[in-house]
Amino acid sequence: MYERNIAMGKASLIRKLVKLQYKDGDSIVVHMNEFQGVINQLAGMKMKLEDELQALLLLSSLSDSWDTLVVSLSNSAPDGKMTMEMVKASLLNEEARRKESGYPRKQM
Repeated sequence: MYERNIAMGKASLIRKLVKLQYKDGDSIVVHMNEFQGVINQLAGMKMKLEDELQALLLLSSLSDSWDTLVVSLSNSAPDGKMTMEMVKASLLNEEARRKESGYPRKQM
C-alpha cells in the first residue's frame, strides 16, 4: 500500500512538472522556484532526474517567445549537453534584458 502511494505521488509530481508552463510577463524567478520545488519533492521520494533532463524540461516549460533563447542555448551547449546552471543563468539574464527593453507586460 505504502509503495503504491509513493508511485502515485511520483506520477503526480512528474505530471505537474511536465505540465508546468511559464506565462509571458510572469517572474522567471518564481517559475524556476516552482520548477525546483517539484524537483526537490521528487528527490525527497528518492527519484533523481539528471541535470540535463532537468534543463531540458525547464526549457520546454517556456512560452514560444523564448524560442530564440532556447535555440541559442542549444547551439552553444558544450558537446550538445545543457546544464541547469547554464539554463538558469541564461533565463535570468534574458528576463533582465527584457525588462530593460520594456518587453510587453503580462498577457491575460
